[in-house]
Amino acid sequence: MLFKNKITTLILLASIVRCIIAFSIGLGNDEVYYLSYAQHLQWNYFDHPPLVAILIRLTTLNLTFTNGFFVRLGSVILAAANTYLMFLIGKKIKDEKTGYITALLYTSSIYTSIISGVFIMPDAPQLFFWILSLYFLTHLITDEESQSKRNQNLLLFGLSVGLCVMSKIHGIFLWIGFGLYVLLYNRKLLLNTYLYLSVLLSLLIISPILFWNIENEFITYTFHSNRVTINQGINPNSFIRELFGGVAYNNPVNYYLLIITLIACWKNKINISINHTRLLLLMSLPLIEILLFVSLFRDTLPHWSGPGYTALLILSSCYLSDIKTNYLLNKSVYYANYLILIVSLIGILALNFYPGTLGNKTEAKLGKGDVTLDMYDWDFFKHEVAKIIQKNKSDGKSKTEFIINNKWFPAAHIDNYIAQPLHLNFLAIGKLEDIHTYHWLNQYRNSIKKGDDAYYITVSNNYSDPNEIYKYDFEKINPPIIIKQFRGGKSVRNMLVYLMEGYKN
Repeated sequence: MLFKNKITTLILLASIVRCIIAFSIGLGNDEVYYLSYAQHLQWNYFDHPPLVAILIRLTTLNLTFTNGFFVRLGSVILAAANTYLMFLIGKKIKDEKTGYITALLYTSSIYTSIISGVFIMPDAPQLFFWILSLYFLTHLITDEESQSKRNQNLLLFGLSVGLCVMSKIHGIFLWIGFGLYVLLYNRKLLLNTYLYLSVLLSLLIISPILFWNIENEFITYTFHSNRVTINQGINPNSFIRELFGGVAYNNPVNYYLLIITLIACWKNKINISINHTRLLLLMSLPLIEILLFVSLFRDTLPHWSGPGYTALLILSSCYLSDIKTNYLLNKSVYYANYLILIVSLIGILALNFYPGTLGNKTEAKLGKGDVTLDMYDWDFFKHEVAKIIQKNKSDGKSKTEFIINNKWFPAAHIDNYIAQPLHLNFLAIGKLEDIHTYHWLNQYRNSIKKGDDAYYITVSNNYSDPNEIYKYDFEKINPPIIIKQFRGGKSVRNMLVYLMEGYKN
């Protein structure tokens, strides 16, 4: 009862903090782009599978409430569920104390608690089904489980993996890890018909991804393979970013605990079933190590390996639960949570109140390189753009209600924060690799016709010149009206609004 009360308190407090963060800052460029997914549901998208879009539809009540809090609410709810699942896994493998330490480690990870626990990303549903899959596996390989229960858990594992892949393609590493476990340590499972039924269940669930890509010439895999194709030459910057990004995203305190846990595992000092130790290592290390290897040659992002660390957090909690004499190690899980709380507070304050920009200070590129601007007060621009459009209508200069942009970012912000609230038409017109899912979304919107005018909107921190992009598409491109934005009393970013006249079709 003691640990159940503690886990309830932990989940409640962590959820409150996550709600405060979700409410306090605007949507980032990836988040607002995934909100665009939800505008028209598909079986797959240019970048990712569809579950993030479905999650957004659910928490916004079918796009009725599209402010940042409701868009992110699914991530907050799933993070609470994940914390309890981690508790149950730790409890199953060892005891309730282990489960509670597992939940603390999960809560203190920036990746699991913030990136996937607050921000609306494909990682949010992916991580839920990843951890749920681990839950089924820990029951599956437990000796005291009956054969019928094991068969049931095999099928549930296949179902969960399928949904994990439908969140993000990285979910396939669950089958890779478990497949290695079967081949190396439990070959008798190869004689179990339910294993193959489980594989078929996963394939059936993810089949829409295949059908969508057949219809669209496998564009998803062409795109992602170009991001990770191994070329000649070492890329040390990418490797350093992947390695130290993993340290930062998982919390430096946690990362230290993971290292000493792996050393303890090497020395056979973790007091749990060898089957569980083997499983947890195989459900973590392949994904982490493969991405570290790929990062030697191509750019990767540290959060791609994030799910792999969850199994290592469980293993660490099993090691820490037996330590009674080392005061620092016993308290380290609490220090890790204090650290993430401080980082979150500093982040909210800096994003909303830091005077000026952390990026470029010149007018032409004002704010470039400042990642905080992705989430800073896009509502401000909505009112200013409305004034410009109304003035042009009043002056008889143009009555157009079209806004266009040439890249998915800042297109998604302009679409969701300006065009839709003002009931204007928005299109992303550019190369497929630049506009991404807007290539499909455009087909469900009003099309611009020959002779129409349109506004081109861009921002100084991500500036693109329409005189270069659309010089052959419009008869005339007028000089921009500049909207200046301030933070903490200092200029932080410029928005440039161009009126382009006479579309040539």
